[in-house]
Amino acid sequence: MRFAGFVAMSATFLSLSGCTTINDMMPFGGATGTTPAEATSTTPGLAIDRKTGYPPYAMMKGTVLIAPHGAKRTDFFFWMNEKKTEKVIRYLDEENKYAGELMAHTADLQKVLREEIRAKAAAVQGTPPFKDGGYWYYERYAAGADYPVIARRQGSMSGAEQVLLDGQVEGPKHQQFKVNNYGASPDGNIFVYAVDYSGDRWHELIMRDMRTGALINDKIEHVSSDFAFADDNKTLFYIKLQPGLARAYRLMRHTLGTDPKTDKLVFEEKDAQYEIALKRSKGGRVLLLTSEQTTTSDVRFLDAKTPEGAWKVIKPRTKGVRYFADESNGQLYIRTNLDAPDYRIATATLAAPGTWTPLIGVQEGVYIETFEVMKGGVIALDEYAKGGSRIRLVDTKSGDERLITPDAPAGHMTFSDTFSFPNLRNADSETTKLRYAFSSPVNPDVIYDYDVATGTKTEVQRLAVPGFSTSAYSIERVFAAAPDGKQIPVTIAYRRDKFEKGENPVLIYGYGAYGSSNDPVFKTKWPSLLDRGFVMAYAHVRGGREMGEAWYQGGKLRNKKNTFTDFIAVSESLAKGGMVDPKRMFAMGRSAGGLLAGAVATMRPDLYKGVVAGVPFVDVVTTMLDDSIPLTTFEYEEWGNPAETGDYEYMLSYSPYDQVEKKAYPAMLVTAGYNDSQVGYFEPAKWVAKIRRNKTDQNPLIFRTNMTAGHSGDSGRFGAVEEAAFTNAFLLDQAGLNTGNKTAKADD
Repeated sequence: MRFAGFVAMSATFLSLSGCTTINDMMPFGGATGTTPAEATSTTPGLAIDRKTGYPPYAMMKGTVLIAPHGAKRTDFFFWMNEKKTEKVIRYLDEENKYAGELMAHTADLQKVLREEIRAKAAAVQGTPPFKDGGYWYYERYAAGADYPVIARRQGSMSGAEQVLLDGQVEGPKHQQFKVNNYGASPDGNIFVYAVDYSGDRWHELIMRDMRTGALINDKIEHVSSDFAFADDNKTLFYIKLQPGLARAYRLMRHTLGTDPKTDKLVFEEKDAQYEIALKRSKGGRVLLLTSEQTTTSDVRFLDAKTPEGAWKVIKPRTKGVRYFADESNGQLYIRTNLDAPDYRIATATLAAPGTWTPLIGVQEGVYIETFEVMKGGVIALDEYAKGGSRIRLVDTKSGDERLITPDAPAGHMTFSDTFSFPNLRNADSETTKLRYAFSSPVNPDVIYDYDVATGTKTEVQRLAVPGFSTSAYSIERVFAAAPDGKQIPVTIAYRRDKFEKGENPVLIYGYGAYGSSNDPVFKTKWPSLLDRGFVMAYAHVRGGREMGEAWYQGGKLRNKKNTFTDFIAVSESLAKGGMVDPKRMFAMGRSAGGLLAGAVATMRPDLYKGVVAGVPFVDVVTTMLDDSIPLTTFEYEEWGNPAETGDYEYMLSYSPYDQVEKKAYPAMLVTAGYNDSQVGYFEPAKWVAKIRRNKTDQNPLIFRTNMTAGHSGDSGRFGAVEEAAFTNAFLLDQAGLNTGNKTAKADD
C-alpha cells in the first residue's frame, strides 16, 4: 500500500485513502478486548500462544481507511498485509496449526481420500502429439512422476525422440515449478520455456540450443509467459512485468547471444488499465500484440521477416470496442464486438488492416469465445449458448454450418487452449483436422481430432480413471428461476445408485465474473464426493457468458449482486424442488468464485451447512482502492472504481469483509496462497479474523494458507492432491459422511 501520512487525534492517516492507526493493539480474545484464559499474548504485535484445539485471535490495530471522496472505514486487521513480518507469518502459522487440530479427527478419512485422488491423478496423461512447424511435440509422464518430460520428434512420431525439458529432473529442485508456455524458433533449433518458480506469475524465460543440448546464458527474468520469435531465428520478443503490479506492460526485443540488460524497448502500454499479450499468428507471417482491458482492446502486428520493423495498429483503440486477431494464408481474421455484442468474425488484408469485411455474423445469445481457421475455408467457432459450450463449424465458401455433437447432454467442449485443456494446440495451418476436448464432472477428459472436410472424428486420448465408469452416473442441465425471472442454467451430476431424492447432500459450485463461464469439467477430486452420495451442481450464474454477453453484463459493476442472488436462487430451487437434502447444502468457489462463496455466506448463512472459499477476493473495496496492488486498475471495468462514491457504496454493500456482523455463520473452510499475486493472502486472512471476532455460532471456521504457493496452489500432477483431500474431508465430515468418526469440534 502507498502511505501518505499526517497525524490527527492520535491517529496516523493513510491515503488510499488515508489510514488511521488507532494507537494500541487490542489484546487477543473477544472484540471487547478480553483475552480467553486459553490464549495469552506473549509478544506485543505477534500472534498468540494457543492452547491446542482453540483458535487464534488476531490482534486488532485500528486503521481508518479514507476514500478519495472522504468516506471512512476502520479496519482492525489492515496490518496483515505486512507480508514478510514475523507477526504475520506467526499468525498464519497458528491458523495452519489450528486447522490441522480441528481436522485431526478426519486423519483416516483424509488418508483414504489422498489415496483415491492420487490414483486418479496418476491417470492424468501428458499432451497428445501436436504438430508445430516441422516437429511433433508432446508431454509424457513416467509412472509416479509429478512433472512431465516435454519432447518432440521431427517429421513424424516415428522419428527419434528429442527431450526438450525433463520436468522430472528440474521440477523437484524448486518449491513450485509451473511451465506456462513453451515453443521453438521457426527453424526448431532454439527451445524456450517460461517457468514460474513461486506461483506468483513472475516468469523466467530459459533457452536451450537443441543442436548441442546446452542451455543458453540469455536467461530473461521478471516477465510474463508470452514470447515469440521472428523469422531470423535469433530475435525473440517477450513482455516485461511492471514492478510491484505484475502488469504485462512492456514489449521487449532480445537478440540471442546478447546481454538481456541491453534489450530494446519496443512498446510500452502506459494506460494502467491495460495489459498486453503476444503471440505468433497461426499462419506464421506476423507477430500479434494485443492491448486489452475489460471493455476495450486493440492489436498491433509485425511482419515476422522484419524484426526491427514497425508494429502497425490494425484499428485504433475505441472505447467499448474489443477485437482480437489472427492470420492465415496472408489474411487477417478478426473477432470483434463492434456492432455485435456477442461477437462476429471479419477479415482484412495486411495492407489495409483497418478495413474489415464481414465473414460470420452475430447471433444474439450465442457468444463467440474464439475461432480457428482451418484449411479449406472452414472456420471453427468456440461458443457459449443456452447455458453451455458448443463448437460450430462454418464453411465460408458454401455458407453451410454444423455443430459437433457432444458426448453428454451437459459438460464442456472446446478446441481452445484453456485452463482445463492447456495444450490442445491447433497450431498447424495446413490441416483439416480440428483437435477438441470434451469433459464433464462424470465424463473424464477425452480429446478428439475432427476432420472438418469429412465430418469424421478420431479419439486421440482418453483419461482412463481407475475404478471409474461414466455409466454409473447421471448428468443433466436444468434451469432455476432468478428473483427477476431470468432462467439460470444448472449442471447437475450424481451417482445413480447413491441417489435418493431429497436425501443427498449437494455441493453447489459457482464463479460468475470476468465473463468467464463456469465450465463443468471432470476433476479427480469429484468422484470421492459423488461416490459417497454427494450431488454436484454447477451454477451458471450471471457474470459468466453461458447465455451470451448480456449474461455477463448482468453480473458485473452495479449489477454484481445478481451473481449472488442467482446462486442463492439455484440453491433454493434445489432445496425446494425436493432433489437434495435442504439441511446439507454446501457452497464452493475459488478466487472471484470465492467472493461469491463469501457473499452468499453473508447474505444467507442459514441456507448452507458449509461454505468453501478458495483464495477468495473478499476485501473488495480496500483492494480496489489501492492501485499498487496487482490487477487493481485493470479491473475497474469489472467491479467499479471505489474512488467514485456510487461505485464505492455499491461495492461496500456486498464486500464480504465489510459485511461481517455479529451472527451465526455456516461451517467454513477458507484457503489462501502466501505468494498469491492475484488475491493477496491478507484478504482471506483478514476476513477470517473478523468473522472469528463476530460469529455467534460454534461451527468450525478453518483457515489454511499454503506458505509456498500462489493463486493456483501447488504445482505438478499431484500438487492438488493434499488440498483436495483436506477439502473433501471437510465436506464429507460436515455432511455426516465421515463414517466411524465424530464431526469436527466446534469453533470455540
